[in-house]
Amino acid sequence: MTDSTDVTYDDVIRGGIEGIVKVTLGKKLFFYTGIVLISVLAITFLFLARGQSRQWEEYLRAQSISFARFSPPALLKHFRGDFPPREKESLASVYDFLGFNRDLVRFSLYSPSGLELFESPLFPDFIDLIIEKQDSGLTERLSLARTTVQTIRLDDGHRLVDLLEPAFGPTGEHLLSVRYFISSDSVDRRQQEMRQQFLQIGLIAMVASLLLAAIVARRVARPVSDLINGVQAIGRGELETRIDVAGSDEIAALAKSFNKMSENLDSSRSALTEKNHDLQQANEALQSMQAKLIRSERLAAIGQLAAGISHEIDNPVGIIHGYAELLLEECGPDDSRREDLRSIIEECRRCKRITGGLLGFARSGSGVRETVDLDKLCRETIVSLSPQRLFREVVVKYERPETLLTVDGDGDQIRQILVNLMINAAQAMQGQGKLIVRLERDGDYAVICVVDSGTGVPEHDRERIFEPFYSTKERDEGTGLGLSLCRKLAEDHGGELLLDPDGRVGTKICLRLPL
Repeated sequence: MTDSTDVTYDDVIRGGIEGIVKVTLGKKLFFYTGIVLISVLAITFLFLARGQSRQWEEYLRAQSISFARFSPPALLKHFRGDFPPREKESLASVYDFLGFNRDLVRFSLYSPSGLELFESPLFPDFIDLIIEKQDSGLTERLSLARTTVQTIRLDDGHRLVDLLEPAFGPTGEHLLSVRYFISSDSVDRRQQEMRQQFLQIGLIAMVASLLLAAIVARRVARPVSDLINGVQAIGRGELETRIDVAGSDEIAALAKSFNKMSENLDSSRSALTEKNHDLQQANEALQSMQAKLIRSERLAAIGQLAAGISHEIDNPVGIIHGYAELLLEECGPDDSRREDLRSIIEECRRCKRITGGLLGFARSGSGVRETVDLDKLCRETIVSLSPQRLFREVVVKYERPETLLTVDGDGDQIRQILVNLMINAAQAMQGQGKLIVRLERDGDYAVICVVDSGTGVPEHDRERIFEPFYSTKERDEGTGLGLSLCRKLAEDHGGELLLDPDGRVGTKICLRLPL
């Protein structure tokens, strides 16, 4: 039990992780596009920062060299060969003269042989700066008698430009060299400010790039998502699904192809549905025709049987019936044989009804064809049946159209159908109830409907009531041939006899005859 629970839990966790880490095309496109844009921006800003730093370094060096080349003549003039100058005012004027360069830390004077003639104190802006002796390679630099520049880094992180500038006399002889220590703090500050600005610009550009990547990913992934939803809808059978086409790129071409495919599938399904409908109708017509052929064969067999046995049965039964009536007349009122004779007479009459029905099948046919006024036929039939005992407590209502309805057929056979239907309806209501005879037109057919207020026909008997010898009545009330004979007569006239299954109360049977 525990193992099963663990497996189920693991499956749930695995499914949840897969759902969380599911990477869609839009996410992939956003990720890769963002990485590329950020990398390009980072490399670009890195090169820009390095280039700008190099420019500032070159600018500081150029400015320092210009300053160094400009100041030696003035220094020689102020020192006048005395190191340090004898007059304090001269030294102060030197500081004032060089002080316009705010990056100057200190300067020193050296003879061509390398002797340090003078070293100034730290200028006020760099009074706390600690500078150790930087004499490495100084002798070699002094012997070159030209401007040399190098950068040194102090222990506290400050950078200094070490610039050595020779000073020449009027005749061109090398008199001395001036060594300047120039601070790179101003350049470093500018570089730091520049890096911060580049960082801010880079962050803004990065956010803008990510937004751009998101927009591009959405614009690319959304049509793909629409295509996926469309394919899933097609898979569910929604063949009317279409995708909005925007633009003229490959995805738009794919959407057009999808719409064309779904349209073809929809057309194919519509054609297949129509063919299937036609096939169902043809199958129903075939089944109906087979049922009619089976009924016709059955009725033909009954007709042949009736023609063969009518004389063989009718005559003996008629003789028995006649002798039984004679014996009944000779028996006294108290004779015990009277009941037996009545039973014999009743059964003989039943046999006569059966053989009569059979002969009706054998003799049915086209009959005498003439123009039959259905309204007149219905009224005459109702009038002829109303006096009978079975219809005394039945309220018969006749509904007729305003236009004349006539058919080409045998009036007696049509009357026989209507009589049979009305008698069946009255018997179903046990002689009490409401009976409606309705004559109407339905397209190219005249329809006579007989509606009763009885108990109706059970659903399992609705198809069998038209079969020969099948009856829902009592044994002495019918033979089960009436509706079968009526249907055969209706079909002989090119019509049909139908039981309306929608009747909520009672039974509704309609005779349809072509006009």
